[in-house]
Amino acid sequence: MYYSIEIIRLTAVILITFTHIRHSFDSGFMYLFLEQIPLYGTLILSIISGFLYAEVTSSKSHLLKKKVRSLLIPFLIANLVVLVPAYILHEFGIELLNRFAFDWAIVYDGLLSISSAPVNPPTYFIRDIFVIFVMIETIRSRNYFLFIGILSLAFFGELLLRYDILILFATGFIYSRNGDLFRRFKVPIIFSFIVIGGMLFYFDSIFNRHFFSMVLFLLLIDWKVNFKNVGGYSYTLHLYHSPIIVVSYPLMLKYIENPYLLVFLQVGAAYSLCYIGYQLIQKLNLRFMLGGR
Repeated sequence: MYYSIEIIRLTAVILITFTHIRHSFDSGFMYLFLEQIPLYGTLILSIISGFLYAEVTSSKSHLLKKKVRSLLIPFLIANLVVLVPAYILHEFGIELLNRFAFDWAIVYDGLLSISSAPVNPPTYFIRDIFVIFVMIETIRSRNYFLFIGILSLAFFGELLLRYDILILFATGFIYSRNGDLFRRFKVPIIFSFIVIGGMLFYFDSIFNRHFFSMVLFLLLIDWKVNFKNVGGYSYTLHLYHSPIIVVSYPLMLKYIENPYLLVFLQVGAAYSLCYIGYQLIQKLNLRFMLGGR
């Protein structure tokens, strides 16, 4: 059990929740904390996903079936949980989804995320990771039906919403397959990534974050530490924090003016309600919502 992975994954998801916090900060530490640092969350998760595919998955047989269960079904449920109430409220004249009209696009993109982020925006990462596994299975099994599906997605929509997720996934995979070599030259590799990341930062390139994310992964992956398996809670938080924040923020704003308190309460609502939701899912044996976690 890679307990360091559990810590890194939970930290990455926590960072992702910060990107959806509503706030009025446009400079200073709070802006850095809520807008800049959280951008590393998805990048780190991408590396971890590739690493775990190569390192932890003991059997690659029935890969796609497993990923339908662990990725696609939770993705669809997490978006239906947002879409169905939004549609009901729409019928009563209350609009919650300002990005989508209630026509064919609400299914095409809002639910299936064919060419844009879905109604539950953070789940676009789950969508892209699932597509990557479909691509892997297409190459592995030489399945022509999957190949036609991949081509159709690329033609009618977007194959991947973020291609850097694929690159970082491959980075994690390569590290797993060449771990001894990386560990032998860990210091010069980390130093090189820091230098490259620093140069990209100097030239104001967004790709500096990718190199710094690799540095964080290399520094923490072999960290020997005891920790709990929090994969189920991390997944719940990733899937459902955004709708909780969207619903709770307007209610909080009616009674609270302090911007720091607003941030704190949004974070607290997301973490605590997702934890309650996770416990209910376990208690009611609804773990299919979390891919069996």
